[in-house]
Amino acid sequence: MRLLFEIGMEENPARFLVNALNDLKNNLSKKFKDERIKYEDIKTFGTPRRLVILVEGLAERQEDLNELNMGPAKRVAYGEDGSLSKAGLGFVKSQGVEAKDLEIVETPKGEYIAVRKFSKGVETKSLLSDILKNLVLELEFPKSMKWADRKFRFARPIQWFLAIVDDELVKFEIEGIESGLESRGHRFFGGRFTVSNVDEYFTKIRENNVIIDIAERKQMIRDMIAKNCTGENEVVLIHENLLDEVTNLVEYPYPIVGTFNSDFLEVPQEVLIISMEVHQRYFPILDKNGKLLPKFVVIRNGIEYSDKVKAGNEKVLSARLADARFFYQEDLKQPLVENVKKLETVVFQKDLGTIAAKIRRVSKLADTLIDRLGYNDVREDIQRTITLCKADLVTNMINEKEFTELQGLMGADYALKSGEKETVSLGIQEHYFPRFKGDKLPTTKEGIVAGICDRMDTLVGCLGVGVQVTGSKDPFALRRAALGIVNVIINSNLNVSLEELVDKSIEVLEADGVLKRDKVELKKEVLEFLKQRVINVFTDMGYRRDVILSVVAVAWDNVIDTKTAIEVLESTVQEESFKNLVGIVKRVGNIVKAHKDSSVDVNLFNEDAEKSLYNYVESLDKEVDSLLSSKNYKGYLNEVLKGEEVVNNYFNNVMINDKDEAIKNNRLSQMKKLNDIYEKMADLNLIEG
Repeated sequence: MRLLFEIGMEENPARFLVNALNDLKNNLSKKFKDERIKYEDIKTFGTPRRLVILVEGLAERQEDLNELNMGPAKRVAYGEDGSLSKAGLGFVKSQGVEAKDLEIVETPKGEYIAVRKFSKGVETKSLLSDILKNLVLELEFPKSMKWADRKFRFARPIQWFLAIVDDELVKFEIEGIESGLESRGHRFFGGRFTVSNVDEYFTKIRENNVIIDIAERKQMIRDMIAKNCTGENEVVLIHENLLDEVTNLVEYPYPIVGTFNSDFLEVPQEVLIISMEVHQRYFPILDKNGKLLPKFVVIRNGIEYSDKVKAGNEKVLSARLADARFFYQEDLKQPLVENVKKLETVVFQKDLGTIAAKIRRVSKLADTLIDRLGYNDVREDIQRTITLCKADLVTNMINEKEFTELQGLMGADYALKSGEKETVSLGIQEHYFPRFKGDKLPTTKEGIVAGICDRMDTLVGCLGVGVQVTGSKDPFALRRAALGIVNVIINSNLNVSLEELVDKSIEVLEADGVLKRDKVELKKEVLEFLKQRVINVFTDMGYRRDVILSVVAVAWDNVIDTKTAIEVLESTVQEESFKNLVGIVKRVGNIVKAHKDSSVDVNLFNEDAEKSLYNYVESLDKEVDSLLSSKNYKGYLNEVLKGEEVVNNYFNNVMINDKDEAIKNNRLSQMKKLNDIYEKMADLNLIEG
């Protein structure tokens, strides 16, 4: 059998559509499972006005129920007098049966009471009414509404239900809305129609100018734009997120090219693009060099071109761009630096004070980082960047909440037009990089230092006043801040200590009088928070998880050194000689888990193998310290690999658990000292294999 179910409604927000269809599919699948109804496939379709679900290969009947539910052991279920105990009575009640229905089942563990249940499967059609009704009532949205005199809630008012299995109506009703065999086509280019079977629905819905398949609508937009909307050396800027949204705003897409006054191009093109994409859901048109042209594409919900639609959208966009140009021209009437004093009135966080206070802390932290990195030649420019980096927050363009996505970019533009250095201007924009995963990273010393110190102040400051980060709650984007710090350090190859930066940030926050937590506990939490982000970044870079964890378990404070160690270890673990060593390393690690002493008494040696291992370990200890101090991780691993024969000889000839407690402990100490060497660069016990 085939089941088709359509929920028709007023236009649904685009962001609700995909999740609602996924929930419908998952919920229906669960209901079929609970009802023992087999099916081959469930497909979903959707537009702003409808949610559609198609079930293929639906079984005509439930599967028969034949199950044996086991209860407690017989000796527990019955008392000495042969009557049911409290445990036995509880099982009988839970199963909805009587004592006479119980069976005694022999199992490998003894005799148990049980209840056998059998019921013949009923026709699927007899169950579909309740299934579909509950499917609607149980569907949840981020925001729901009630309408008219109805009590149940839905994303938007429901207008109709179409429910058909093969060629039969599935009858149900929800507060006066009855299911039927009628559907509706496009609001403006279609009409009402009735279907007599599932196939007819798919034919008639298309005849009524509705493309219900989301993927098909999306591809139609791409194809029609490519065919009809670009001239020579032109390209339409299509961001996937916007394409997804527009796809779910229409039932039949028709791209139309509009234009706007080229005078608006005096405004930075990023502002104009944001106006088009975010506010109007238009696709900008660029030339082959990526420069914005005074043209755009609007996706009409219709089947044909319309001058009225074109003119209407051009008029709306012109008003938007006029606002943007007004804000821009007003902002340019004074130098960017004049906005800095206004930051004294803008609160960053209620316990951490204003943005101006934050900038002062970032400036102090930056002095430490500048010293460590040897950036003294650009200290003045870095500090100027920090002074100005948040000044655009109080400009008309940003403060009006219309263009908040342009923080940094507008500051950079205003700074340049105010006569600031180009590197300062670029640093203002770059200190926000990366803004999201995969975003570009800063290239200037100004942007690098300002970005790291700004994020460190946010991270340490927020945790320092008790801001909680949970799996679903991160109000100040502290994870993103920490990831940004790590990514910038790696990309810029900075030889810097994260712990030192955390210490300095805590010191600055304490001097500012805003810390609310114990410094030792705060430092511990911040470092652990950063450590997890270091692991995440290296994992995203594609390194082996066990290699990352083994290196980070020993040292991760200098991320560049950590990266080098990970790269060397990942290369080495592929070598056959290292694979042979893994077993030895793990064996040594397991032996000394509970042994803490590594002092060895040579006078307690009874075997030549003990002496050989001792001489090897003493020599190795001195050698690896020298290698690791010079960051020669490959040299360290090579030296460790040389000891395979010596260590194997020890295990073959020495019984560690000697009857003499002193000898036993001395041998354990030998293992402990060897294990300590294995953990100098990385915890090699964590390597898989």
